[in-house]
Amino acid sequence: MKKGITAVVLVLLLSGLVAAKTMIIGFDDDLATLDPADFSHRQTEAMLRQVYEGLSTYTPDREIVSELALSITAVEPTIYEIILRPDVTFHDGSPLTAEDVAFSINRLVQDGAMAGRTSQRRGLLGPTKGALAVDECTVHVELTSPWPLFPRFIPWQMIVPKAVGDGYIDRPVGTGPFRFEEWVRDSHFSVVKNEDYWGDPPKLDRVVFRVIGDESARVSALRSGEIDIATFIPVHEISSLEGHPDINVVTVLGTRSYFLEMNVNKPPFNDIRVRQAMNHAVDMDTIIGVLYEDRATRIPFILSPQAFAYHGELKMFDYDPEKARWLLAEAGYPNGFSFELDVVDNHRARAEIYQAMLAEVGIDVKIRTWPTSGAVRDAYMQGKDKRVEEQRDAFLNDWGNASLDPFDILIPKFHSDHRGLGRGNYSGFADPEVDRLLEATLTADSDEERLTAFRRAQEIIHAQVPMVFEFVPHEIYGVGSRVKNWRPSPDSRIHLKEVDLME
Repeated sequence: MKKGITAVVLVLLLSGLVAAKTMIIGFDDDLATLDPADFSHRQTEAMLRQVYEGLSTYTPDREIVSELALSITAVEPTIYEIILRPDVTFHDGSPLTAEDVAFSINRLVQDGAMAGRTSQRRGLLGPTKGALAVDECTVHVELTSPWPLFPRFIPWQMIVPKAVGDGYIDRPVGTGPFRFEEWVRDSHFSVVKNEDYWGDPPKLDRVVFRVIGDESARVSALRSGEIDIATFIPVHEISSLEGHPDINVVTVLGTRSYFLEMNVNKPPFNDIRVRQAMNHAVDMDTIIGVLYEDRATRIPFILSPQAFAYHGELKMFDYDPEKARWLLAEAGYPNGFSFELDVVDNHRARAEIYQAMLAEVGIDVKIRTWPTSGAVRDAYMQGKDKRVEEQRDAFLNDWGNASLDPFDILIPKFHSDHRGLGRGNYSGFADPEVDRLLEATLTADSDEERLTAFRRAQEIIHAQVPMVFEFVPHEIYGVGSRVKNWRPSPDSRIHLKEVDLME
């Protein structure tokens, strides 16, 4: 693998693609698509964000700052007015106009707007109905109901030229600090400096995102200087990298929560005592120590401690195998039971630790590995229409909450409408009061009202234990010493506008 990477870099050098200020970043995964409206994948977001911009954006400190919009203001309860920055051009030389912004928003929220398909990112814009260009620099966005969260969630969307039409994008044209150069699937994605950028131009001439799926090969490439930044450093490599004179190890608490979802409608998990027993039977501190060398933060529910409305008074489940056995006996399973645990391949080690720990209380875990998260999630959602006994048992899962707002984790995971608001509710959890509270947060007039509703919903859900609650891992990067002015972001974005490379 290392020789292969070296050969690729040599080819780039000989062809003139590696300039004096070329940064090479080793990524664990390739892009899912070149279309900024058709993905749910953090690696894709990180790469496309070099080419495309939003109306506003989040900094690594979680502050919202203006990008293409000078202002975003609610002029009516269901109308937001966006004033655009003047004199911005796309990479093809065409000016950015209100028509482009309205088109981009409509493409995201309207059914069938992408060659007959609806955007995967539709749910991130809540009750947004559509947008209309008022004049050259003014856009009005219409909502079906008041939604004070619009300014917090519009930063996740990227603006494309209206000339794209309703087809898919296969050659990105944005307004960002870098222009798209090429994408070679499973090899690399490269961008070059946008000399006509509306802001201060980047200091880097070129950035190459190398796809190096094998973590050992990624670390090896970092050690040899073939790449400048390596993402997703495995914890067992940290101590050796920290002793390297030309490498810095940088960590940040991520925004992806981990948990095990139990099908609360299917025996044995339809019994709350069994679900409680599952939580008591798993030594979460040991899992964090073994898999992450303590570089993960345990959580009592599924919200990160950084998130809005995080409920710090919810209690962790103690590791207590004896109590787990007692609860199982009370529930009618004195000899335990057997179930099938679904897991994506890269989480199999975690599943095997569960398997060993649960065996200690008589629970036999049969692990079923799936190739992708999409495959297993499709199986769960399709299973909602089957008889309970034909549905899946449990899913060792995770869910990103890059906004750090409960809107895009509590609502999709726990609202009962699995075809709508509860699009990620694989446990089958349903509670009318929780539905009411979650829906109330969508139209609340203040953060205080949302805070109260979200915390009450968390208390109800936590008491019913539809999951084994786990942790939020820290994201770990290896950074070459010649990289200047870069720091990681909790949402996995790679901010490069201010980054430089020392000679």
